[in-house]
Amino acid sequence: MMWATSYGFYTSVGIDTDRRAEPTAIEAHVRVRWPGNGAFLVGADQFRLPPDQPLDVLDLGAAFFREPRRPAPRSVWNRMGFWLIHEEFPPTQLPVRSPERAVATWLGVPSWLPVLLTGIWPFLAWRRERRRKTPGSHSTDTAQ
Repeated sequence: MMWATSYGFYTSVGIDTDRRAEPTAIEAHVRVRWPGNGAFLVGADQFRLPPDQPLDVLDLGAAFFREPRRPAPRSVWNRMGFWLIHEEFPPTQLPVRSPERAVATWLGVPSWLPVLLTGIWPFLAWRRERRRKTPGSHSTDTAQ
């Protein structure tokens, strides 16, 4: 289902964690994400938080079938669905006054690839078992 919808919708599932780090606090969104461009991404975004903001040590995060958030392709590989993103954003000022992006790290593949890889092994096992049970196939019986 996610493969079929990965071309038109943004979906994200993961965990958010907050921690203190001097001179600010860090919020990390660790996610599995389908941004709406036909890719499947795994990675994290980190944000700097104001030091006085209360922290949630652990929080579940998800968004389902939203408006696409398609990253701009930077290479032929991106157009084929393969992504490697690592971006660092310098702070505007320290301590920060409002949440701002710090780091983004993502690894992505075309959304059909995980479906193929997780579906091909059961299919091959089923086919091998079916061939083994089919009468007359791979028989070693000989007339005497």
